[in-house]
Amino acid sequence: MRDRRQRDATGMAVVEGPRAVDGALASGAMLEAVFARPELVGRYAPASGIGDHPDAARLGPDYRNRIGAIHPVPADELDPLADAMNPQGVMAIARFADSPLPVAASMPRVVVLEAVRDPGNAGAVVRSAVAAGFGAVIATGGTTDLWSPKALRGAAGLTFGSTVSRGHPTSEVLDALADAAHLRVRAAPDGEVALDDLPRSDRMALVVGNEAHGPSDDAVAGTDVAVSIPMHHPVDSLNVAVAAAVLMYAMRVRAANN
Repeated sequence: MRDRRQRDATGMAVVEGPRAVDGALASGAMLEAVFARPELVGRYAPASGIGDHPDAARLGPDYRNRIGAIHPVPADELDPLADAMNPQGVMAIARFADSPLPVAASMPRVVVLEAVRDPGNAGAVVRSAVAAGFGAVIATGGTTDLWSPKALRGAAGLTFGSTVSRGHPTSEVLDALADAAHLRVRAAPDGEVALDDLPRSDRMALVVGNEAHGPSDDAVAGTDVAVSIPMHHPVDSLNVAVAAAVLMYAMRVRAANN
């Protein structure tokens, strides 16, 4: 299930670490199984009291009903299986489902990842999108897999609470957003619109491009406005996940002021 083809074939992904597993549960994910060091099993075991989990209220009253088998596994057997450099003693297998592009495009706020290659960055964008109230995340072809273990860790497991659509050409994504009446905003260091002058709209989509090369020609041609974030000298760029978070919150405010 670490291989994308296997994930897509089974509809199941590996979630690693207590934070990501808990975030998945808080997002309503169904866990087929949890594998945990013996001292951490009590966080998830149905036989334990609800107070055994330090964040039970956030996970929801039914979270134990969304966990299948629970397996205590010694650290020396579990940790070598982890993808993370520093395993934290909990792994889970969770079911996921992608959404058709028109469904994702129908959400009032959408973020589009265009050929974003780093899974940690992609996951961080998803996490910020959930925090900012963006209902959908669309990943174009060439973007890292949002259901990989590292991307899920970057998202703190919150990807399961988003409408996710993957693998579409940029032009197709932007056409779908236009059909759904979105103002399509492109993040650009030389954007013609400053952050404070971002137009207001009930329906807005943010497009963030590849970390090294920025947006493609299709993204430039298919977006309605390019917005830039003011930066003090000598900074000339921000990490894609940081830039996306700043812009998504700005877009959220513009919606609230309509």
